[in-house]
Order: sequence, then structure tokens, then C-alpha cells
Amino acid sequence: MSGICSIRYATIDALAVLAILWGQAGAAPPPDAVEGHQKDAAEVIEVKVLEAQVHQGQGERFDVLYRMEVLSVVRSASRVQPGEIVTVRSYGQSKEALERGWIGTAYLNRDPKASSPGAGHQFVTAARGESLVELPPGPPSATFTREAPKGGE
Repeated sequence: MSGICSIRYATIDALAVLAILWGQAGAAPPPDAVEGHQKDAAEVIEVKVLEAQVHQGQGERFDVLYRMEVLSVVRSASRVQPGEIVTVRSYGQSKEALERGWIGTAYLNRDPKASSPGAGHQFVTAARGESLVELPPGPPSATFTREAPKGGE
């Protein structure tokens, strides 16, 4: 009988470890584990694409202007908060932009070309080609904070 109990406890322990690992799978990597130019980003936030506009840039380059909703904040120098809308300027070699509803981690810096009153919420991608990273499938990161609707809605 004790052998069966030991197997049950070992199975429960293994499932608990897998559940913990699964919950951490969606989390953005810690700043010291980030490679390339991503670690130089002043802002590391999880975002959802609301809108994307593609414009012809210089030569064969295409400029993309995104409107994104901040879902959670991993690191922020500008103190952006979940629920706020930010503008992100990016560029690439094709006309393809991220689709509306795309969710991922954005590595950003303040946009040096921003001149409007809302410049605090205007960013540019920080890492060449590695700034907008899709979240792995699974539950949201441990830092995901979706606020409850106000007024009991």
C-alpha cells in the first residue's frame, strides 16, 4: 500500500513542477538573459497590436507605425502603465506588419523623432529585427495585470 502512495505523491509532485514551469513559459526573459540589442531597451512591455500603418521608407525599407495597448510592464523608464495606448515606430524590408490582435513582448526606446504633446508614449523599436517577440503559447506571463472594469461592469 505504501508503494502506491509513493507513486501517487511522486505523480502529484511532478505535475506541480510542470504547472509551475508552464506558468513561467509565457514570461518575458529576465533582462540579464536577453541577447543582442534587446538588453539596451529602456522599455520592455507586453503589448497587443490595435492598428498598423505601413509606409514606404527610404530605398527598399518600409516604415511601420503601430498603435498598441500595454498589457503588462516588465521594465519601463517612462513609467508606462497597463491599459495605456502607445505608438511604436518600426521598420523592415517587407510591407508585412504584425496583424491586429498580435500579442507579444516589445523591446523599445523613446522615439527621438517624437515631437507631439504625447511624446511620452511614442517609442521606436530597440533591437534590429528582434524588438517585437511573439509570446510562446500558454498562459500569460506572471506579470500580466488586467484590471477589473470600473464601476462593476
